[in-house]
Amino acid sequence: MFSLRSSNRSMTIGVRRFLATEALYGIGIGLYSLALNLHLLALGASGGQIASISAVGILIMGIGALPAGMLAGKVGRKSMLVAGSMLVAAGAALFATGRSLPVWYAAQAVASAGFMCIETTEIQLLFRYCHSRREESRAFHGMFAVFTAFTGIGNLIGGILSRADISAAGHAPSLYASAVCIAVLSLLRLRLLPAERVADGGAGEALPDEAGTKEDVRAESAAAPASFVSGVHARGKKQTPGEGPAKPPGLDGRRGAARHLHLPPGIRRLLRVRSLWLLAANACLIGFVFSFIGPFMNVYLKFRAEWPDDLISYVYTVNGLVLFIASLAAPKIMERWGAKAAFTGAFLGNAGLALLLLISQPAPVFAALLVLRSGSFSLLGNLVDSETMSSLREEDRNLYAGMKAVFRCIGSSLSTVTAGFFMNAGDYYTPFFIAAVLLIVNFIYFRSRVLPLITKRDDNLGGKPQAGGA
Repeated sequence: MFSLRSSNRSMTIGVRRFLATEALYGIGIGLYSLALNLHLLALGASGGQIASISAVGILIMGIGALPAGMLAGKVGRKSMLVAGSMLVAAGAALFATGRSLPVWYAAQAVASAGFMCIETTEIQLLFRYCHSRREESRAFHGMFAVFTAFTGIGNLIGGILSRADISAAGHAPSLYASAVCIAVLSLLRLRLLPAERVADGGAGEALPDEAGTKEDVRAESAAAPASFVSGVHARGKKQTPGEGPAKPPGLDGRRGAARHLHLPPGIRRLLRVRSLWLLAANACLIGFVFSFIGPFMNVYLKFRAEWPDDLISYVYTVNGLVLFIASLAAPKIMERWGAKAAFTGAFLGNAGLALLLLISQPAPVFAALLVLRSGSFSLLGNLVDSETMSSLREEDRNLYAGMKAVFRCIGSSLSTVTAGFFMNAGDYYTPFFIAAVLLIVNFIYFRSRVLPLITKRDDNLGGKPQAGGA
């Protein structure tokens, strides 16, 4: 089994500090995820209003994610990550103080902007601290193992705080505690995480698909202004003063130069690299599936199982433990089963669990299946996120992170609105059926379009030249 202790010894200092501070993020999000919906319900919000608030937040993330991904390459991933966590802390505090729908929408907008910054930078920053593909995989799954373990602790603390009188304050104490945890996390990461230029300079082992590209990327960044003046593409051959042009200048050449002049490099690459669009479409499907169930676990437990808030907090604590186990198991499953078998089992297993949840059953059985489904979907999501991000070149990762967030938010906003429609009608069964059908559709697409990109990457690591993800 994957061992955090043994793997930490071989990890760089940036990775170790990132994983250590991830514990505070887990506690903060554990408090936030348990308390938020219950807080709004206690203050009189309906299930439909909660779904609308969530959908607006997802829409904000979708609109800003792609620009944020591009901005991260300019201002730095660490700066974006720290700013994002501060915004999440501010959003949690605003939810705690607010008592009206407009304030809740404002709080969701602030928190969503923060989650957008985190989602478009955290994995890339963590991978930048790594020296090899193997360390990338270990660091990614280690991050989720730490996060999910401490999310369970946050859920447990939130359950303890929820036993207080919530008639007037809702679950505000849990939200305030979440804000404090995430604010402290921001300060610690600002102080402890190495700067990206230090991580670059200390990299000893080049990643297989980056050998020969890292210096090109740096040269492109440094030479970009000059390249536009001289008409030479930064990644192309430099033209010496004595050399003539390779081809006589013509209309096509002038049009090409104009295209390079007016389009930013990120947009040019976005239009050129087909794999980015294939992966982004898969992210849309994953987001569509997730938001039918994941964000509303506590709502399903409260209204379908008819359980009190403190009992729901215990379910969330167990859920955190299951997510932790799933995070530890993910790399071992990938190593032992291989990509095709691992993804097939994860997709079809999740579809089967969603269909089981469609059946009427005793509340304890429903809660157990709901937790098991949560763990299995987390396993699927971790495998997809890790393998798709790792299949891309370094220069494509910021762009893909933004695209992934945009497309995932499109899917999530549609499914959140749809789930809210069913919850308003008192139907807590149909969303599970839709999720099962969508998982099968997602599996068919993933197997035909995305899996070949991942297996092609694995073949390239065996000695073939990297194709660049195109």
